[in-house]
Amino acid sequence: MAYSNELTEIALNELKLHGVKGQTRDTNGGHIEIAWQVVPEKEVRRVFVAKTASDWRARMNTRAEVRKLLRADNVTLKAQNEKPEKPKPLTKALELPQPDAVVPIPDQMKALRGELADLTELVLRLTKIATGMREVLTTHVPKPQPAAPAVKPSSRSIKLVEYLSLDRWITISALVRDTGLTPTQIKLKLHYLKQHDQIEIYRGEVRLKPAVPKPSAKKAAKKVAKAKQPARKKRAQRIGLHEVAPAA
Repeated sequence: MAYSNELTEIALNELKLHGVKGQTRDTNGGHIEIAWQVVPEKEVRRVFVAKTASDWRARMNTRAEVRKLLRADNVTLKAQNEKPEKPKPLTKALELPQPDAVVPIPDQMKALRGELADLTELVLRLTKIATGMREVLTTHVPKPQPAAPAVKPSSRSIKLVEYLSLDRWITISALVRDTGLTPTQIKLKLHYLKQHDQIEIYRGEVRLKPAVPKPSAKKAAKKVAKAKQPARKKRAQRIGLHEVAPAA
């Protein structure tokens, strides 16, 4: 008897599923040969496996090789070759009592027309009732609330300086468009800024003036010191005069 291992069992089980019987034998090279023949007209197929399986890939490769050769011989699974069973007769349905008499088709059509007429009359009656209820009931429509009047912002809240620039001239008409103020209000604001030496106006265009740098603390201290020196000299001169006068 040939040596058997896990790989031979996988191959033989795969052949058994397809309804094919396989045979195994040892080879001189330390392998196992699995041979089968689907029909006498087909050639003998052979698969060689090792006596010691290396890993799970050997099992998958053996199964795949057997299936490949079976597909080449047009062999399908045994379950697919079985014919489907014929449906069994519905014994319970046949045992049900049969009606004594079958209503002919003209009578069935007559009864159907009668039911259709009754349904049509019922629909018309319901439509009439719904129309009357619609006329009686009125839908409550809430009174629309008046829109709040648009409050214009005060001219004092709009700072004209924010719309001016140091490096760009802006026309007065552009200020009227951007700020939303009237030309009169724009002129009054420009006049105020002009008095405080904050803007420059030239041919209907306005721009900001650069801020005048304030004197530093050291310069201010020097000015104060210079102003105090003459006062001290005058005071010293007065004291000297008062001291000299009695000696004369």
